[in-house]
Amino acid sequence: MNKKKKYILEDIDEDDFKLICIHSNCEDFKFAFLLNSKCNSRFIKLKKEVFYSRSKVNFQIFEWIDDIKGISCYLFSNRFLLVEDHLEKGGGLFDVPETKELYLVQDLKDVDYIIKINSGIDAFSLVKELEKINEVSYCYQPDQNKINLDLCINF
Repeated sequence: MNKKKKYILEDIDEDDFKLICIHSNCEDFKFAFLLNSKCNSRFIKLKKEVFYSRSKVNFQIFEWIDDIKGISCYLFSNRFLLVEDHLEKGGGLFDVPETKELYLVQDLKDVDYIIKINSGIDAFSLVKELEKINEVSYCYQPDQNKINLDLCINF
């Protein structure tokens, strides 16, 4: 006689996450390395690309997933410098390509990096650890009710 097992899934609130905003002049890979070495995290780079206004823009995304400890975190770069080279042949000596700075979260234009904590990490404790890193000039938890988050941050 076969017994069938029933599995009941609890409702998961997709909006139940914490954000940490970080100001730092480090490059993406260096910052992820500093986080891993100073905060005992395990961020690895994802190969996913984020789309911005129908064009491919490569915002760096790092992921830290540990199923055993229940950790789910993402590190996003918030800025991207788009260089559009629309120079015509025979352009002038001082013609320069047009540049545009794009932001993953428009409401946080002054922020360099964003950490999204889905589960497993206390955001307040992580902020305290981030403040100990010399390359971090400022970090804080924003008021998430005042921020308009795009779908690109929802993993």
